[in-house]
Amino acid sequence: MAVTWLAAGKLVLANLDTIVGVAKPLFTRKNVESLPSQTDLINQLISELQAASSSNTEQIKELAAQLKQVVTALNQAELNAAAEREKARRLVIAAISISILSLMVAIVPMLVR
Repeated sequence: MAVTWLAAGKLVLANLDTIVGVAKPLFTRKNVESLPSQTDLINQLISELQAASSSNTEQIKELAAQLKQVVTALNQAELNAAAEREKARRLVIAAISISILSLMVAIVPMLVR
């Protein structure tokens, strides 16, 4: 389980600059006096919104792909951990069986005397 958190932590750290970039405000305040008319201001804001929307769509697609990779890595780590648990369980069963057999071999000569 620690391996899965380590993988998720590495992914977040690798993309920290992207996360911070998305969190920054995208728009700046516009002075109405700086543009010739309010129509120009509205057109400029619309174009900024369209660019931001396009950028957000691309970033969401990238994040979705990265999330898919994380989920795949987590699933693989889960399968690996399950296989390791099964292997450990088999070893424990074998060790207990050998212990019981050793105990029987040690007790039988005592009982025969």
